[in-house]
Amino acid sequence: MTLVLPMSTVKGLSKTMKTEKWAIVTLSQDGMVLANRLAEHLDDHECQIYTKEKYANETTKIITTDISTFIGSIIGEYQIICCIMATGIVVRAIAPHLKHKSSDPGIVVMDTQGEFVISLLSGHLGGANDAARLVAKRLSAQAVITTGTDVKGTMAVDVLAQKINCRIDDFTAAKDVTALILHGDPIALVNLENCDLDAVILPKNIETVADLSELANYRGAIITTLATTNTDLPIPSVKLVPRKLVVGVGCRRDTPGERIIEAIGDTLAALNLNQKAIKSLATIGLKAEEPGITMACDFFKAKKVIIPNEMVQMVQSRFEGSDFVFKTTGLYAVSEPCGFVASGFGKCLLEKQKLDGITLSVWLDEN
Repeated sequence: MTLVLPMSTVKGLSKTMKTEKWAIVTLSQDGMVLANRLAEHLDDHECQIYTKEKYANETTKIITTDISTFIGSIIGEYQIICCIMATGIVVRAIAPHLKHKSSDPGIVVMDTQGEFVISLLSGHLGGANDAARLVAKRLSAQAVITTGTDVKGTMAVDVLAQKINCRIDDFTAAKDVTALILHGDPIALVNLENCDLDAVILPKNIETVADLSELANYRGAIITTLATTNTDLPIPSVKLVPRKLVVGVGCRRDTPGERIIEAIGDTLAALNLNQKAIKSLATIGLKAEEPGITMACDFFKAKKVIIPNEMVQMVQSRFEGSDFVFKTTGLYAVSEPCGFVASGFGKCLLEKQKLDGITLSVWLDEN
């Protein structure tokens, strides 16, 4: 995903709106009737209906393959896939294409009469639980939610991570701590990175504590941290990594993506910073289509943020300039001004590093 910041960008605009993309898939005439009704009730979302040719109209797209092959072709394009058909068909269709709960989309299933809406896959991280509740509310249907923490009215680690914009460092550790939460054991939340918890209602058995020295009375711990160092604790624990890091990137033309990835990885390792904390890679318009930067964004699951030249010119005097860079880009600096602007004028954690044709700087977005 590439984000081009307009000249009107200011500190408060570092938070951007995201439209959720839905695919609505059906294989029957009754399903098409419901699909059209659902799309009308989801006019605040980007919806695309898919069906067989004999049921299609001018706004739908046609399924030309078997259902499993078709699902495989769209599974990476949508945040939510709502299938209006039998659950068994959906299970068999999606099975060959599933990778991991951190990347699979939310899969929702409805019967053709619209009585039930089932959260089938990726209920938490993929958003299927919220999608099922939304559809149920708007179509007066019954949401079917089976995830344990939702049934018990508590909160899983992955839900907490999502609410405070963090990534889970180790999913096995997250599963172990979630099991303790479900069991009702006391859990400590050590918020070392001061993540915003104001809008989060924690279960009664999760309590915030100031630091790691206060864990004596707890059976498990959840720790927000940017650091890569392992925390040797006597109880099960999981690290949640806030997405706060912005990396300013400049490079020579056609620099291989593998080299950019390696340079970023080595740089963050030297700073004891977790790669999962990367929020975005920032560069200039001249490098917007640079394959190596695009490859690095995909690898780190980071947004590509393009800073307009005019904005770079406004702040570049703060940083060391280069006549060579000016000759090739029309700007005296790339990495530092781009990282500075993209981080909401944040804190510099590492000034420009020159790494054989690659320049990097690291910034902390504190907004």
